[in-house]
Amino acid sequence: MYRHPFIPPRDNAFVRSAFRAMLPVVGQAIADLRHVTIEDEDVARLKSAAPGRAILAPNHPTIADPMVMLWVSARVGEPFNFLAAREILEGWRGWVLNRLGAYSVLRGTADRESIRTTRRLLAEMDRKVVIFPEGEIYEYNDALLAFQTGVAQMGFWALDDLGKAGRDVTLPLLPIAVKYRCCDAPRAAIENSLGRLEDALGLAADRKLGIYGRILRIGGAVLTRLEDQEQLHPSPDTPLAERIQALREKALVRVASAIGVRLDRKQPPADQLHQLFNSLQAWVGFLPEQHTPYEVQLHHRRASYAAPLFQDLERLQSFIAVTGDYVASEPTAERVLQLLNRLEREVHGRVIQVVPREALVRVGEPIRLERRYDDYRARRRETVQQVTVDLEGKIRELLHSMSAHSTRIDLDG
Repeated sequence: MYRHPFIPPRDNAFVRSAFRAMLPVVGQAIADLRHVTIEDEDVARLKSAAPGRAILAPNHPTIADPMVMLWVSARVGEPFNFLAAREILEGWRGWVLNRLGAYSVLRGTADRESIRTTRRLLAEMDRKVVIFPEGEIYEYNDALLAFQTGVAQMGFWALDDLGKAGRDVTLPLLPIAVKYRCCDAPRAAIENSLGRLEDALGLAADRKLGIYGRILRIGGAVLTRLEDQEQLHPSPDTPLAERIQALREKALVRVASAIGVRLDRKQPPADQLHQLFNSLQAWVGFLPEQHTPYEVQLHHRRASYAAPLFQDLERLQSFIAVTGDYVASEPTAERVLQLLNRLEREVHGRVIQVVPREALVRVGEPIRLERRYDDYRARRRETVQQVTVDLEGKIRELLHSMSAHSTRIDLDG
């Protein structure tokens, strides 16, 4: 429940200057982020964008991504604005982010105030605006959620505004890939995390199983508890992957039914989760500026009803990585730690084991939206969809080009 559903950007030069000076300290204290590496050619690509005006579209693997982009902003020497989920702008951290250029959007809704502000920042103020096209944090270093079409649509609306104002109708959309890697040797942290999880679940440590074998055993123990909650009783010889699939489908259908949403069965599980999370956010809704005591009471009831449903969705994300072969297909310490973080959050209620990280940033060749503008005016929906597909493909290629920088690890050791 928010008193003010929309928070506009409140850029503050003093806060921005102080934050930039303290970036290394703040990054390590808040996000275990020691450094951000971006090559000179990528900085030059950002600087060469149309004078000030551009949409910057990074992937969104962690909560530290806005801080990474602030680091990039300092390196470029130009302030950015950030589109941020409304809940991120709460508390003292939200206050600081708001003064650093962040403004809010209500996820899962047509937030008119947020859309108007984005268009004004681009078409009237010639600002660089950071918009995460996945729409939410996915927490997987090398994977992407399906991109939302809103980023491309926002760009074309800005071109409409520029044309009406008689200004230069140009707007680059820059794909940006953010990838994290361990700064310290990760083996001890992984062993410590596995040991604590095994102790909490009453499992005897068996190092002969190797890292992945132990993760699967821990995941299986957690899965058994969740199956009991969902009243699922698989036979003892049911493969783990089938058990995870059955649990996932049962939970997805239960949450969708609770709020009257129909799932798109053609989507992969991760995208169904994304859709359902946004739908749940929209179902809870927000109080209007002028509200009655009864409206407050109704909103509290919805929020209370939705809280355990949100927890269920977060739990499901933990198992998509296991059944999707995310770790085994590319055995890196970063992927192992991401999965262990999810298991720790389920078992311990919070992430305990952290490893200092470095963020690597790559910037792709811009998508020149003005070159697609005639197509957009003729076939709006198809052009927006195609630009979204192109943007996702470019970021996927950038991530793939950085795969050699991951920390390889022996899952059987």
